[in-house]
Amino acid sequence: MTFGIPQLPGVDCFELVLYFVEWLPYVVAINVIAIPVLRKSWRVPAFLFLPTLVCVLVLAVTLGSYEDARLKGYDMSLPSMRQALEDYIESGNGKVEDILESNKYHPTFGKIELRYLVQDLLAHTFLHLDAHNGDNIPVAYNKGNDWFRATLGEPMVYTSGIYKNGNETLMQAQLAKLDYVANAIELKKGDHVLDIGCGWGRLVQHFTDKYEAKVTGVTLSSEQKKYGDQLNQGNSGRILLQDAMKLYERNDLPLGGFDAITSLEMAEHVGIKRYNEFLTKVHSLLKDDGKLYFQVAGLRRQWQYEDLVWGLFMGEHVFPGADASCPMGWVTTQLERAGFEVQRVQNLGSHYSRTLAQWLEEWHADKEAITKKYGPKAWRRWEVFLAWSVRVARQGSSTVFMITATKQGQEKSRIGTQAHLAP
Repeated sequence: MTFGIPQLPGVDCFELVLYFVEWLPYVVAINVIAIPVLRKSWRVPAFLFLPTLVCVLVLAVTLGSYEDARLKGYDMSLPSMRQALEDYIESGNGKVEDILESNKYHPTFGKIELRYLVQDLLAHTFLHLDAHNGDNIPVAYNKGNDWFRATLGEPMVYTSGIYKNGNETLMQAQLAKLDYVANAIELKKGDHVLDIGCGWGRLVQHFTDKYEAKVTGVTLSSEQKKYGDQLNQGNSGRILLQDAMKLYERNDLPLGGFDAITSLEMAEHVGIKRYNEFLTKVHSLLKDDGKLYFQVAGLRRQWQYEDLVWGLFMGEHVFPGADASCPMGWVTTQLERAGFEVQRVQNLGSHYSRTLAQWLEEWHADKEAITKKYGPKAWRRWEVFLAWSVRVARQGSSTVFMITATKQGQEKSRIGTQAHLAP
């Protein structure tokens, strides 16, 4: 999740922040080189320029959020939305739905958000080291497979399903999504497929068993690998405990590259700073005539303050380090910079809201078992995540982009893909 500044006429706030993050290393390098040769009177201002800019941006967000809430008529004597939710998590008093949907609690940027921003988010956003990825796994994915089974149900798929009529079970919706992905990459028997961020291995299993493809999944979570190995026991699918950023070091990948690569809501963890590096490596692993299916959770460009507050909650408690949830235009630009040509984009955020609502039902159904093992506060915090995300996905604060791409300059591949995907 990126942070921003108040909406100003003619100012693209997302772009300001994204440029700042992407170009920070160069700005720092210029500062380091320039400071010694500047006049003494200019050295201190030059040294303080970057920290001052960050402070100004954060102050603008804070003041802007309170002014926005005041203008919208919120009762400022009540706690903020985030504080009210934290009070619920701590005490269990009240109802999540009332806090989120009553329009009583103002979604302002306060001390809770500021503390997290200073302690954690800035380090992830501006540095995003390989060590961060490993450190974030226990919070994001190694909570326990029973925890995620109580959330995701039988499919164990941690991404949006697809609903044709809205009455599908979780398994039906997730299998519909996996078949959508298979169709997007024109999957056929014998294809070598790489699934980056394979989760608990359901896509590996589905593509292997139904389509007879040769599928390799990659995850950084030991718990996910353990579950995925059991799910794929007896078939040819394999799951690697592997940092996707270091796949190039392996010598057991298909010669000539993969026929297709899929990545479903993993790239958010790569970080803004290393997004292009990641996509360039993906490009090198794909055959020249191969297909890329790239699914990412994204944010609306004209963000509201609740979007920001929700995103910081998610970064702190659900997906640490996932700072690359960005608008569609930014994502497609990064794909193009890395050498891909986008062939189709589908926005299915409302389907994500439906998926999350079903996850929330699963979570409520398993309350007794989860509370007994993990404690009531942990259960309530996850309830807040799911309930808040239902709202966020419903109103468009966050959404999901389902992208099909090919390599630029591959005439035969683009013609075939466009013929296949034609409406």
